[in-house]
Amino acid sequence: MSSKLLHYFTIFIAILIRSDDAELIKMTKIFGKVVSLGLYDAPVNSGCLTSCYENADCILAYFDTSGRCQLFNFNETETLEVEETTKTDGFYVAFKVRLFGSVCLFIRMSLFQTTYQNSTCPSYNLLSLEVNIGQDPITWKRSGTTFSFQKCVGDWKMFHRTTSTRVTVCMQPMLLPALLNITQSKEYCENMGYRLTGVATVEESKWIWNKMKVVKPGLNYWENFFIDGIRTEKCFETNQRCNVSYRRDSGYCSYKFQEFEWTDGYTVIDDVVLNSTNAALTFSYNYNPENCLGVVDMGSSLTINDITCAADALTIGLKF
Repeated sequence: MSSKLLHYFTIFIAILIRSDDAELIKMTKIFGKVVSLGLYDAPVNSGCLTSCYENADCILAYFDTSGRCQLFNFNETETLEVEETTKTDGFYVAFKVRLFGSVCLFIRMSLFQTTYQNSTCPSYNLLSLEVNIGQDPITWKRSGTTFSFQKCVGDWKMFHRTTSTRVTVCMQPMLLPALLNITQSKEYCENMGYRLTGVATVEESKWIWNKMKVVKPGLNYWENFFIDGIRTEKCFETNQRCNVSYRRDSGYCSYKFQEFEWTDGYTVIDDVVLNSTNAALTFSYNYNPENCLGVVDMGSSLTINDITCAADALTIGLKF
């Protein structure tokens, strides 16, 4: 069989188990295996695919021609990588997916292509697999002949940033055993394998604002959690952009810009994040400079405030 014919033949069956007016749950089965995982010690289960379907938490069934079976559950899995194989390898994977709206009723198979009865259904080359078990829909990312799955740790929140940088960031506000300044906070995050994260959208800052009250019940007004971002100070004698604030010092004007630098390596903010509809930026309080950023409960709809870089709680993040 030619490589072209083999490619089209890779997805050979889809078992559709249940449907209603809103959605259809199915197991999509291909020749494939979980990368770096053998089935030598896996238990024998001739109904591997059905077992995954009947387990509400199962997202993938991995089995071979002898019936050895390994199931992967959503709440126990953070990363998975699946690669396509051939029929002669004797390995199979079955993805549990949900299709919404117009759905395929069944698959008709040929050696040359995968043909769906419903013309709105995708060809194999356009196959998109989405997991809808947790609070955030997660799509298996496809690269060539490999499918990869990655989700946030525990109850961390996932944000897909698509405006300027196409990255996915997981976030969680965290209380520390002791209050740390901005430098210590960054080190604390990095020692755990994470980063003190910046906020790219109003949606992100509002989620942190609400989550803070869960992490610390009884949160008082003006208590805050660090986010990444440090104000840059630039001094010029004359500059048309220096219209935010200034002070007279030693005979010349020193202007402070309402500009910040992000060090997490992935944050690019929307313009609205730090404007007056979402942020209160004052530069100082009682003559103490406030050059860091925090999500703060100010008793209003605003969520971000410039704060001192001294000790505080923090919001940590992980990009993938």
